[in-house]
Amino acid sequence: MVDAGRALVQEGGVAGLTLRAAATRAGVSAAAPYRHFADNKEALLAAVMTQGFAELGEALSIIEVDDPLPRLHAIGHRYLEFVAAEPALSQLMFGGAVTDGDAHPELAAVRDTFAGAIRDAWRAGAIRGPSVDAIMLTMRCVMQGLATFVATGEIPAARVRSLADSVFATVDTGLVPR
Repeated sequence: MVDAGRALVQEGGVAGLTLRAAATRAGVSAAAPYRHFADNKEALLAAVMTQGFAELGEALSIIEVDDPLPRLHAIGHRYLEFVAAEPALSQLMFGGAVTDGDAHPELAAVRDTFAGAIRDAWRAGAIRGPSVDAIMLTMRCVMQGLATFVATGEIPAARVRSLADSVFATVDTGLVPR
């Protein structure tokens, strides 16, 4: 059912997912989803998001870059590659439907990876800011903006890496003349 739900999200976004459509896609009775996802469509959406967060978490966990700033950039690139490959799923995952990382450990793991990379770069002096939390919020805003442009096709997949490098360089340097 989760795979069927994911396929429906990929084809038509969140609006394209109904329990009846997921049952049809999975080749089961129309009543079957209610046995597995008794709550409703949101329970199936949560299962699809969980699958996506697990996949993104796995993709981030295999990055083997030790230098803090290049590691932070590699995480950013890997995230944007995921968004380019899974735009509808990414919009579901990062569109605000899940805000409680404690209730979704896969989401918490992704955020922890990102936060850890920022903390490491800050401690190493590779980036600066008033606090790790302030940098984290700034970077989440920047990355979510980039991800939205990628997911909606405003940034073509072929240009994601070069434009991301440009944005990363601007953020790394800062906007205030020194």
